[in-house]
Amino acid sequence: MSENNISGIPAEEKIKEEVTDSISPGSENAESTGTDIENPEADMGSSIVKENENSEDEPVSRFQEYFNEEIEKNNPKMTGTLLTLYELRSIDEELTDIEDEKGDLPDKIELIKKDIESIEKELNEKKQSLLKLEEEKSKLISENESYEERINKYDEQKFDVRSNKEYDEIVKTIESLFEEVGKNENRIKDIDDIFSKLGTDVESLESRSNEATTDLTEKQSLLDELDEQYKQEESGLREKRNELLTKIDEASSLLYERINRSYKGEATAIVRRGNCSGCYNSIPPQTVIEIKSAEKLYTCQSCGRILIAEELLANKE
Repeated sequence: MSENNISGIPAEEKIKEEVTDSISPGSENAESTGTDIENPEADMGSSIVKENENSEDEPVSRFQEYFNEEIEKNNPKMTGTLLTLYELRSIDEELTDIEDEKGDLPDKIELIKKDIESIEKELNEKKQSLLKLEEEKSKLISENESYEERINKYDEQKFDVRSNKEYDEIVKTIESLFEEVGKNENRIKDIDDIFSKLGTDVESLESRSNEATTDLTEKQSLLDELDEQYKQEESGLREKRNELLTKIDEASSLLYERINRSYKGEATAIVRRGNCSGCYNSIPPQTVIEIKSAEKLYTCQSCGRILIAEELLANKE
């Protein structure tokens, strides 16, 4: 019989017994190692992690990989959102190029429309003033005609009076009527002067309105031609843009749109060699690392653009 079987117990079974005794609840070995009997694999994983912490050259343990995967599940990266925002920027660049092709025509058209609106408003006010002056003048002329009839009537009565007192009263009445006629005539003269000036203003405003309307028609016609030229392309871009916006959350969408209003077609910027590609200002190294992690959206502290790590786009390609 061999030396391994002297005790009558197979060698393999004896080794298992020794291992079992070493980790029994009452043994000193169990207390000294701190092994969890209920879940020995957990403590084994912990010991592996400790060994890896003490040695940088050792490969990452399976436990650490699992742990990192769990963190990413609980804190999902913004990679998809960032790539979508980058695509949006590309579309907005093309839309901006189309707007540039149209030049400042839309702005000029809006200015002309506002100018015409202002001219029409002033023109209507002056025309209303002319109408009121005409009414006032007509009323004064009518009053003077009435006063003249009364003057003629009193003038005839002078020859039929029986006393000096009656004569004096008639004369005073005639004189007061002449005063009223004189006042009205002076006012009619003023009205004619104002009317003449207003008439000149109205002619000038009507001329300006006609010129502006002609200019508006020409520019609107040119813009319509450009709109028709880019209609299909622009429609496709806007449709694709709307589709991309549905892929990101509302907060990210609102942030992008707000920045895009300031930087048309340049709402995002690439981080290259620690610098923002939008304003070329440097970014702190720690922030660059955080941007590469893509765990949330970062904006440039200098220009406000949304920052995207160059490596993220390289991985996409």
